[in-house]
Amino acid sequence: MTDINIALLGLGNLLLKDEGVGVHIIQSVEKKYKFFPPISIIDGATSGTDLLPVFEQNQKIIIVDAVNFEQKPGYIKLLYNDEILQQFSTKLTMHHIGLADVLSSSKLLDYNPDEICLVGIQPDIIDTGLELSEVLNSHFQEIEDVVLEKLQSWDVSYSKI
Repeated sequence: MTDINIALLGLGNLLLKDEGVGVHIIQSVEKKYKFFPPISIIDGATSGTDLLPVFEQNQKIIIVDAVNFEQKPGYIKLLYNDEILQQFSTKLTMHHIGLADVLSSSKLLDYNPDEICLVGIQPDIIDTGLELSEVLNSHFQEIEDVVLEKLQSWDVSYSKI
């Protein structure tokens, strides 16, 4: 058991192409890697306040999600702690409203993880479909590598399964 609980949380709607990138990434990571110390890998889909226990039980959380940064598709940006809520105050989708609620509620309930990192990916196509766009597929390994590098910065090592 680890002294620090770490969660990897993927958000998004798998039915809307690039909107589901966060869930696609965490599913891939879960199938390909084993982590030391173990981490919680959570498919948050489009959940809202149902995610509060994640914020209560973990000291460090990586959230992977599609975010409209108004940049070129495939653009990746890391946001930390209060920057995340600031981003979603102007760029809301339905599950971003849920995430904003969770972040605000977790503060009110004094669930304060030491660090929250959002790995945000600029989507290309948000339309009905189960597959990621060609652009996001071409950036898939890069996104996964960013997640793995962040975990390593928290002293989490990994090996391929």
